[in-house]
Amino acid sequence: MLLSGTFFAWKVTRLFNVTSTLSDDERARTYVVHGQVFFASADTFATAFDFEETRPQVEIDLRHAQFWDISAVAALNTVVMKYRRLGIGIDITGMNEATATMIGRHATHTSLETFDGLPVQ
Repeated sequence: MLLSGTFFAWKVTRLFNVTSTLSDDERARTYVVHGQVFFASADTFATAFDFEETRPQVEIDLRHAQFWDISAVAALNTVVMKYRRLGIGIDITGMNEATATMIGRHATHTSLETFDGLPVQ
């Protein structure tokens, strides 16, 4: 059973990716996250962002992603805090209700009552 769980985590991690596009005016970068973000893919998530490129605004689109555990939320928190330290505005959009709840409970980068229009519990 332990091996099955390990193989499953490895397989799901391979299906994870992050793509990015630059806005027409080149002032904003949008990162679109695809797949499952959990302990096995959290490091890959955190390293998918380019902190060397300084645009005034960054959007992280989570409409195609699901956050499953605290390590995934910690990775998102790290990314958000790095951008904030660089003085870059950051928006997180497209969260489903389960992801918004997970982030609302465990993230330290937000204290909002609503996050992306969804209630944070």
